[in-house]
This record gives sequence, structure tokens and C-alpha cells, in this order.
Amino acid sequence: MDDVARELSMSKKTLYQYVTDKDDLVKKTIELHLQSMDSVCLNVCQSEENAIKQILKIAEMMINLHKELNPGLLFDLKKFHPESFQVFTQHRETQMQKQIIDNLNLGIAQNLYKKNLNVDLTAGFYMASIEHCLSSEMAILNSFPFREKYAYLVNYHLSAICTPEGIDYIRKNKTLDIKPNI
Repeated sequence: MDDVARELSMSKKTLYQYVTDKDDLVKKTIELHLQSMDSVCLNVCQSEENAIKQILKIAEMMINLHKELNPGLLFDLKKFHPESFQVFTQHRETQMQKQIIDNLNLGIAQNLYKKNLNVDLTAGFYMASIEHCLSSEMAILNSFPFREKYAYLVNYHLSAICTPEGIDYIRKNKTLDIKPNI
């Protein structure tokens, strides 16, 4: 807390007016980060009507965000701040899952994604894959940079769920830095 107060150019007494202890600081930081991510994702979804473009823009945002993310963050959060990790996990299993399901339903309605998708299962697999990109214990996955893993995951996901119209849309609109190989 001494280091945090010094970085913020305030006394510890002032810092403790806003947080009760280090765990509270971590929890509030995680909550603020998740709110910010939700806001950015909501803005993307409101500004982009196309389901595929939503996925690609959010993926690019995640890749750029990861440049600033410590690879051991989730491990440390789980080990040293279990309450904050629970906040993150609960958010992932509610808000993030809802956003993915909404995107899948939109893509189906737009005839960009296959109509016979099991939306809940597809969302679960996609979320689990994203988590493995962030913090995998598999050496083969850790040998690749996050950007490459995540771009490949997005390509893999879209290849599995897109209709021929969706694949055609991707081929014609390679506007983001994800570079799908579809």
C-alpha cells in the first residue's frame, strides 16, 4: 500500500479513505476494469450491426489490451485475491457469456452463422478457449505470442460457426488486423 500511495502521490491515510485494504483495492480495480470492458464492448455492439465485425473489433481490442496485461495476472488473482477472482469469474459467466450468446444469435439472424448452432455450448467453448489463450498451462500454447494465439482462435471460431455467406463476408472485409485465414 506504501507503493500504491506513492504512485498516486497521496498519503496512505488518504488512500485508506477509498479502500479498506489491499484486497479491497484489487477488488475495486477489477470491478472498474470489468465495467470499462463492458462499456467498450457495448459501444462496439451498438456501433457495428454486423455480428462478424463485432467479433473482429472486440478481438482486436482484446489483443491491444493484452499488450498491457501481465501473463500471470489471473494466476495471482486466484491465488492471492480469491474474492476478486470470484468477481472476475462471475462476470465472465454472466456478462461475457451473455455478450457472446447475443452475438451468436445476431449472426444466426443475419445468416452469417449456422442456424443449427447450440448457442450455449458454442459460447462456452469460445469462452474456455479465450481463457486458455490468456493463461494456459499447456507448453505448446505458451510457445506462441498472445496475438498469434488469439487471432488463430478467432479464425478457428469463425470457421466453425460461419455460413458460406459469413465466410464470404470475411474474405471481402479483411479490414482489421486479425487476418483470418478463412
